[in-house]
Amino acid sequence: MKNTFKLHSQINPAKQGSALINIFLMIACMVLVLTLNSCRKPNEGIALTINETTLTKAPVLLRFANANANSANQPGDFDVKITGRDAALVQMDGGSTSDFKASHGFLPLSLTANAAPSPSSPVTFNVSADIPGYAPIVQTVTITKDSAKIVDVGVVEYANPPAGTSVLATTTPLSNGVSAGATLNLPQRSGMVETAQIKILPGTEMLDADGSAINASALTSNIVDFSAVSTTSYGAFPGGFSPTNVIDKAGNQVNGGNAINFVSAGLLSIKMSAAGTQVRHFSQPIQVSMKLDPNTTNFITGNNIKAGDTVPLWSLTEETGQWKSEGDVTITNDSGGNLIANFETSHLCCFNLDWSWAVAGHPYGTCFTPLTVRIHCGAGNSGIYDVTIVTPNNQYLAGAHGEFVHDGDVVVFPYVPSIAQCKVVISSFNLYLNPRLPILAQTGLFNPCSQGSVDLSFGSPATPSLINVTLNMQGYCSNKNINLLPSGWFFLYDVGAARLNQNAWTYAYVNRGVIQYAFGAGITGSNGRYSIKLFNGDQYYMYAYNSYVWYQTSVFTMAPRNFTLPSASGINGSAIYDAGSNTLNITAKFSVRCR
Repeated sequence: MKNTFKLHSQINPAKQGSALINIFLMIACMVLVLTLNSCRKPNEGIALTINETTLTKAPVLLRFANANANSANQPGDFDVKITGRDAALVQMDGGSTSDFKASHGFLPLSLTANAAPSPSSPVTFNVSADIPGYAPIVQTVTITKDSAKIVDVGVVEYANPPAGTSVLATTTPLSNGVSAGATLNLPQRSGMVETAQIKILPGTEMLDADGSAINASALTSNIVDFSAVSTTSYGAFPGGFSPTNVIDKAGNQVNGGNAINFVSAGLLSIKMSAAGTQVRHFSQPIQVSMKLDPNTTNFITGNNIKAGDTVPLWSLTEETGQWKSEGDVTITNDSGGNLIANFETSHLCCFNLDWSWAVAGHPYGTCFTPLTVRIHCGAGNSGIYDVTIVTPNNQYLAGAHGEFVHDGDVVVFPYVPSIAQCKVVISSFNLYLNPRLPILAQTGLFNPCSQGSVDLSFGSPATPSLINVTLNMQGYCSNKNINLLPSGWFFLYDVGAARLNQNAWTYAYVNRGVIQYAFGAGITGSNGRYSIKLFNGDQYYMYAYNSYVWYQTSVFTMAPRNFTLPSASGINGSAIYDAGSNTLNITAKFSVRCR
């Protein structure tokens, strides 16, 4: 069975480049995998070294995090549904193919041994969850090869929504499940143009998923409006931006089941319940009005949207991750000159106004001409970032995610969206297919189909103070003479980086003590001995999760001195500093009772 680990750190906000800091804790965390709970009985007096592994393929780690980085609340333990075409090939990273459950906001998955993902035959499934206090979650996962994959899913907390979203949580009266009429207005939040209004006509009866009437005296509504031009809301868009389970109005697969790419003009998530039952249908249509930001790029024209433009409307079935075409909506002006998208619906879900383009299957909206991005930056800015193509108004189009950016780095997009103007931006690596604020560097506007190449300059901060670190990992079974080599996911969280709106996470996948996939940089070594560099003076704490048990240290500070690694639960270690080489030698030992 593989283990999942995460670490938290706290840094001085004045420091930058937190990705390198994260590498230390990620590797330090590897030793926690020694808490595995299965060992083979050795002969008396003989120590065995176990290379722990499982019959799995393509490990996938999903992290569910509050889209509002300033909220103290985070998703904890909750049930998850796996649906879609290849759901039968998905298992918990440990072998269970049922009772999928996220813990502490993490869901480690993998494919079964008989799965054979490839670019021509991808494995696709949907992950959905309904967490109390949060908007519904649905995420499409597509796997094209037997390698590690990380999906970062932002969730919207109704009580603390992120910037770029507007939330309405309200209760209106019903009489035996019938509304006397109600108008639900979402407030306009600071820094956000978009708003929405929903009208329930008098005499409208609430119906469940089967179309049966719901007898109730009150209707509870939780509605979220997502801005199309706010990068802080992008990571929380339900369903993501590259869905594969998409059908037209007649129920036929769009693009033969191959992925399409959404370019959004706005999304509205509507969730209603009555007497504890989810409202899914109405006896007559409700009226929906979405106010749009005029600084939204029309993907077809390449210009800002205007009255008379049309945009396709899609609805999302959250349990299956399926998007369905609801036809086109024509943008109009209201009496105040605002741009409005009006439509009616007799069912509830997420409604997304999206243009689209596709590469595989039956390509459309695509230019098969490569775009080369040449990056110029100082050594102080080298690190892991997202390099993405966005519209002039920062709507996501395509990206190179987890790119190790350095001076002279070259990023090549083999194909680009067919749009009149776009730009390339560098933003914090967020493990998700969307840019995130702040945008750290950007090009000017250009036509991606004819540009060919573009230069992108990234400024250089001061070089931080680093300490060389050698980590020696020792693990043993407390009841048997057995050594273990680690396998599984290892990851860390950098609180200071999150406070600076930087990427707070670094992940790696290790098999038999060897780092095979690292979403970070500067790691060398294997078999329990690793060399890295970390920031002098930063504070960290780490914890591990294995078989429903958490292990952790107390907060400690990395410094050029000898110290004892403070143990809170099951982790012991010491650090010896060598001034001549500016090296901190850390030896960590972990004891677990093996079966």
